[in-house]
Amino acid sequence: MIRALILYFLSIKSTHGYDIQRFIEINGMDQWSKIQSGSIYYALNKLEQQGYIYTLREERNGARIRKIYSVNDKGREELKKIIKEELLKPLVGIESEKFLIYIMFNVLPKDELKDGLNEHIKMLEEKKKWWETGKKLKVIDTTLKSEILHFDYVINCLEYQINWHKTLIEEVDELIKFSDGVKKVIGKIDFGTFDNVGYKLEENKNLTKIQKLTDDIVKDPTNLEKKLENLIKLIKEN
Repeated sequence: MIRALILYFLSIKSTHGYDIQRFIEINGMDQWSKIQSGSIYYALNKLEQQGYIYTLREERNGARIRKIYSVNDKGREELKKIIKEELLKPLVGIESEKFLIYIMFNVLPKDELKDGLNEHIKMLEEKKKWWETGKKLKVIDTTLKSEILHFDYVINCLEYQINWHKTLIEEVDELIKFSDGVKKVIGKIDFGTFDNVGYKLEENKNLTKIQKLTDDIVKDPTNLEKKLENLIKLIKEN
């Protein structure tokens, strides 16, 4: 998913790795999912070697030279390919990267999103049916409780995944609109300027205000400049 996030970021604007890294950290993506901000620079180098992105220019930042990357047409097609592949992947663990896929829902046409999600739902339903059948065949009076809980855990996890993917389909229009809003925020803010800001849930005094304002920005683009100005102020105050 880190490759998709980088390509998505660069499809919105040409920027440096620290901008992307701070976006991940400020939004807590490295805590809520398996996406790690520290893997940004490795992924950038790899994507450039593979010809999906290129160095647009270099800028001096104090004693450091900062590369500004941009994406090419090959990279844009790779982004679409990755999103299609991610739609077919299962949720793995409570910190699954796939939970963040909806922020990139505006990359693909709505019909392609729904087709991919429906295909994955069908696979999950078949797997759930297989486990339910196995439970009926294997669970008897002498079956250990740990074995029964194993069946129940897998079946319940599959049921949750099915419901989550179905909800993505139900809310696809709202999620595409949401990702359009995220795109506007990314395009307007250099997150690399927030050096001392981190996502600490227990210490984040402005978290609720930031969340409400961010939701307002992504759902209602009117007065965007003023809202972004207020958002930057809140982030810096935290």
